[in-house]
Amino acid sequence: MKGSNMEIARHWESGTTDNESVLPWKSLKTFFPESDFHHQDIEEIVSQPDRIYIGDEFCPKRLPDVKGLKDQLKAADQKGLPVTLLTPVLTDGCIKAWGKLFETFHQWDHAAEVVVNDLGVLLYLKQTFPGFSLSMGRLFNKGFKDPRLNTKSITPAATAACFNDCSFQHANMRGLAKSLGIQRFEQDLFPHADLDPDALAMKGSNFDVSVYFPFGYVTTGRACITAGMNGQADAKFNFSAGCHAPCTTHRFKLSHPGNGPDLLQNGNTIFYPYTASMLGHLLRTAKTHGLRLVWQGGLA
Repeated sequence: MKGSNMEIARHWESGTTDNESVLPWKSLKTFFPESDFHHQDIEEIVSQPDRIYIGDEFCPKRLPDVKGLKDQLKAADQKGLPVTLLTPVLTDGCIKAWGKLFETFHQWDHAAEVVVNDLGVLLYLKQTFPGFSLSMGRLFNKGFKDPRLNTKSITPAATAACFNDCSFQHANMRGLAKSLGIQRFEQDLFPHADLDPDALAMKGSNFDVSVYFPFGYVTTGRACITAGMNGQADAKFNFSAGCHAPCTTHRFKLSHPGNGPDLLQNGNTIFYPYTASMLGHLLRTAKTHGLRLVWQGGLA
């Protein structure tokens, strides 16, 4: 059951709103056994979101065009839901190219929420659209995120120092965020960190907190192997032929010889699934500490 201060957001990953009412349980079963996935709890809270996320954190090719943005905003208006725009790392040229998108979003709501994942976009938006409510995206939050490590061989002291440290816990990052007018931090559950509710909610920091689920991301990059696949045996990858957006229809399960979980490759980004205990802890903490949970189940 949803807590009184808990907020639920759903990410419309597909760029359309046609199938967003149905949770993709079939594809998620690849990573989450039905017996331990908290299906009923998740179905209950995600079926009635308080907010919609659109856009993308990892690739500019997955940002909507102006028409797509207007369609999504219209659908959100019909549902009576506020909208958050996710943005990836953008070059100066990309910022200029997507200027009309930002302008359209600003016209819809001068105080709308935008998640930024690099300082260039952040400073551009502050200068050009100062009314936006800015959140610092999870690409800013650096820490140990490889889920394949066998933690049993590591001493407790080393574990605490390595696994529980992240950028958003540091005073210098919080000071920078405050000076730039950031109001919210967006983050994952790190795969090996201690699940301390107060730390997760950044108690006493005066920042709001969003946590993405049921996946966290391991790594991302501008060179997209998925886009480079061309089906030619003599040239398996071609990064100069442009992008035909294969990530919208093809995702890959990545296996390895270790004991860690299977990973998910979606476009230029690799994700890890949360364990059942992580999901249960996240749901409980969201209820008691007033977190915003961002559902990204459609990634699979």
